[in-house]
Formats: sequence, structure tokens, C-alpha cells
Amino acid sequence: MFAVVLSLSYSSPSPAFDIFGFFSSDEPSVKEEPAAESDVPVEEKVSTLDEDTPLVKSEVGGGKTLTAGRPFRAPDYSGQDKALGYGADVFAVPKGLEPQVRFWVDIYSKYTTDQGVIHDTENVALLYEEMDFKEIMSDASLSLRQKERRKQKLVDERKKQIVEILLKLDKTESPENLSEREKKIWDLFQNVSEPHKFREAAHKSRIRFQLGQKDRMQSAIFFSGRYLEDMETVFRENNLPIELTRLVFVESSFNVLARSKVGASGLWQIMRYTARPYRMINSAVDQRNHPMAATRLAARLMKDNYSMLRDWPLALTGYNHGPTGVRKLTEKYKTRNLVDLIQNVRSRRTFGFASRNFYACFMAVLEVEKNALKYFPKAVWSERLDADEVKLPVSVKYKDLLTWFDGDTEKAEVFNPHLSRTVRNGRTVIPAATLISIPKNRYDQALISLARGEFKYSANMGPTLRAPETGTGPELKSADSTK
Repeated sequence: MFAVVLSLSYSSPSPAFDIFGFFSSDEPSVKEEPAAESDVPVEEKVSTLDEDTPLVKSEVGGGKTLTAGRPFRAPDYSGQDKALGYGADVFAVPKGLEPQVRFWVDIYSKYTTDQGVIHDTENVALLYEEMDFKEIMSDASLSLRQKERRKQKLVDERKKQIVEILLKLDKTESPENLSEREKKIWDLFQNVSEPHKFREAAHKSRIRFQLGQKDRMQSAIFFSGRYLEDMETVFRENNLPIELTRLVFVESSFNVLARSKVGASGLWQIMRYTARPYRMINSAVDQRNHPMAATRLAARLMKDNYSMLRDWPLALTGYNHGPTGVRKLTEKYKTRNLVDLIQNVRSRRTFGFASRNFYACFMAVLEVEKNALKYFPKAVWSERLDADEVKLPVSVKYKDLLTWFDGDTEKAEVFNPHLSRTVRNGRTVIPAATLISIPKNRYDQALISLARGEFKYSANMGPTLRAPETGTGPELKSADSTK
């Protein structure tokens, strides 16, 4: 029996090992086309900045079972003097934004996803009520759906009560005969000088519930260990401040399977129309969901934003609101100060809630992550995914790819989040020339499978691979040539 031995001298190729160099001289191309309609989100993202009322918590894709923990590493932002737009106070909290930043620090570090607050959208630091759902969530007689309905009903009831109180206060001249709850809300507005302040605050658009994020943030810190070091490398190579990589905490909580109901996708929550000019999406592959491909695009977008706006608070806000929109606001209101735009009665409504709070959220995650061991004494980082990349020389079925993951579909998806649902459902194959991540301990198996065209799991698929000293390609030897 003639056996194939591919003689290579390295076991962890980096960057991706180009298997075309061994088995073919031509790279097949994949035609760009829109993703199939059936390619629905794998997992809904519950954003910190959803405009509606977020009441649910979904676990971060991949769980903690795929990688072990390691000691948390506090960020090191030194040695960036030559980074684009950098300075000693470039990411200091802007004057006037302190109340918003404190609010979001509390959301990330004080309230869990079984808690939350009802607040005013124009002044997020104006808290009407703290809410706790632990009793509902611990009720074993309720299904998950019933728990969510119970929570939603409770929030709706409390919002309605707040509206009634605000409308009553609008007709009240003195707080003398108010109830304790009414007096508390009256006092919240003592420093608000706007006319008809209670009536305007009673509008449904002004009363919002924010779910706590404490446990989600601690989970995000863990999962950031898989990606942050490589992200920092990409941003350093692009001469960008590495603080910008922390935006992923705001965008996706480092959930590699995060998908937004409005179409944003991946760790960086990139919209389809943003990625389309860069030919990142086809029916089988969506590179917005590939951690490093998306990071490289995010770096490019950040650099473009800064080139247009010449200010990091504005450029980061432009990542959410659109840089052209931010520029038009600076021109219309004749200011390049983000806080001025947020606090201006007319421009702040143009921004919308998410854009107004985007930079404050970013400031908050910088604070919380930097002091993670203060807020989360047991905080740890994940180990990196123990993966190598290979460029497929031929198209491969997803069920065959699973042989390299011992049939573990969750692991395969976390390693390869850029593969579409149509691929995972077997309706289309993984095209040739696609980069695939595989566990290091299945790397040899994958190369041999591709060489033989056989995709069957075996603990010992054949001899190990060593790199040829000449670097000219694989060497084929008979398994019994020494006999």
C-alpha cells in the first residue's frame, strides 16, 4: 500500500498555510454575490445601545469550554506617541460628558443582566427607578418565555406609572402634598430649567429601560483574550491608537457570533453596505464575521473617519452615526466639540440615542476594562483559540469540515464564524480558496484529508508532517519503503 507523507518542518504555520502551493498552481475564484435570503442571523445581539427596551441576555457564542483561562492582562497604552491623532489626554473623558460616562460605568459594572434602570433618554443620569428581576428569574415554575413576558409586563407597568407621575407634576406648583415616589421624581428635575419639563419628559421616547451589563462585561473580558492581542497588532501596524480596539466591548461584547436585527454582524458589528465595496460577502462566506478580516476593515474605517473629522471623539461617533453625518452636524452647528453637539437641543435629536451615547459608552469600557480587577476581582482572560489556518485547494462540504472538529458544530462555528448558514445547512459548499481555521491538533489530519479526498474522523490519520528543507513542496514516500 502506497502512503502519502507530506514532509514539512513546521507545525504552526503563520500566516495561513497556503495549501495551493502544494497541490495546485491556480487559485479558483469565488463569484461575489449577495448572501442568500435564508442566511439569517445565528444569534441575536442585545446591544448596550438598542433603541428599544432590551430585556434579554444571550450567552456569548462558544462558551468557556473551548478555551481555558489565563491571568487577566491590564491594557498597556504606552509607546503610542506617533499613533494617528494621539496625545496624552486624547482619550480623557471630555468635560461635560462625565455624568453620561458614570451612568455607563454603572451599567457595565454595577447592574447585572437580571437588573436594570428606567431612565430619561435626554439625560441618562436621570434615573427614575432601579429594577431587579431576580425573583422572576429564579421562579422554576416559569418557562424562559414566560419570564421574559413577566419582565416586560413589569417594565411597561413601571413606565406607565412614571408617565402618570410626570403628567401630574406638570400641573403641580408645590411638592408639599406629593407622595414619596412623586417627590423623588420632582427632586430629580430641580436643576432642569426647561419649560414644560415634566410634560416633555413624559413623552414615550424619553423613558427608556436599560438592562444591566455587569455579567456580560465580565464575560466579554474573558472572551477578549482570544482576540485582543491580534487586534492590537493590526491597529499598531495601521498606526492607530490601540484603545480603539476596545470599541468591540460596546459593539458585540466580544461575542463572535453576534448578529444585529438591523443587519450589523460580527465582533465589529459591520453593516452589509459598509462591507460590500470591499467584496467581503458572498453566498458562502461573510468576512464581516471573521475576527481578523473584520478588524482590518475596522482599522481602515477608523483611519478614514479620522481623516475626515480630525478628532477621535467625532471619528468614533462617526463609526456609529456615519462620518459624513457627523461632519454635516459640525458644519451646521459650527462646532467640532462632540459634547456641544450632544447637548445642543436641536443637534442631539438628530444624533439619536445610540449616537449620542456611543462615545460615552466607549469611555466607560476603557475605564472598566483598565480596572477590571477592581470591578471583577475574579476576572480572567481566555486563552487564544488553538487554531491554524489553511486555504482550501478544493471546495469542501461542511459535514466534511466537521471531521476536523470531532463533529462539534459549536466549535466549528466559533473557529469559522465567517461561514454562512447556507454552508452550515449543507445547501452550498465551502468554496476553494476559502481560509478555514482548524484546531492545531487536527492540522495534519486536515492536510491529509485534502490530499486523499477522504473525510473520515480517525485519531491517527497518518504520519506527522514536517516542512521540506528545500521548501519546494511535498515529498511523497512509500510507507514501507524501508522494508
